Amino acid sequence: MKKLLATAVLASVALAGCASKPLNDTQAVMVEGKLQEVQVQDLRSFQVEIAPRKAVCELTNTAGETVQAECLQYRRTFDRNYNVLSGEIAGFEYETGYRYVLDLKQERFLDQRTGKVVPAWSLNKVISKTAEQ
Repeated sequence: MKKLLATAVLASVALAGCASKPLNDTQAVMVEGKLQEVQVQDLRSFQVEIAPRKAVCELTNTAGETVQAECLQYRRTFDRNYNVLSGEIAGFEYETGYRYVLDLKQERFLDQRTGKVVPAWSLNKVISKTAEQ
């Protein structure tokens, strides 16, 4: 019984220590041509436009090395400039040459490797898909 009580006390102290450590839940995003820090939040629905062509971007692989890749370009439907999406959109299949307007859901999770809160996007629905001339 004493061991059980001691284990419970140690676990509650450890959990309290974890809870008091603030999470890094900000992310750098380009807004109207300026780099800004924004807080990552859960969003049930928001719209983005996906460009008809991918852009060359730099990603970090699982070994911690920087590698070049092709990434989707996105912007909020009311913005002028595109941002590079360094992740994926769950449930979305991209075809080159089409401009998309998507309704997405954003959930945040803790990246154990970096200790940062990062967004994960998933597709609610494709609002439009237009061939680019």
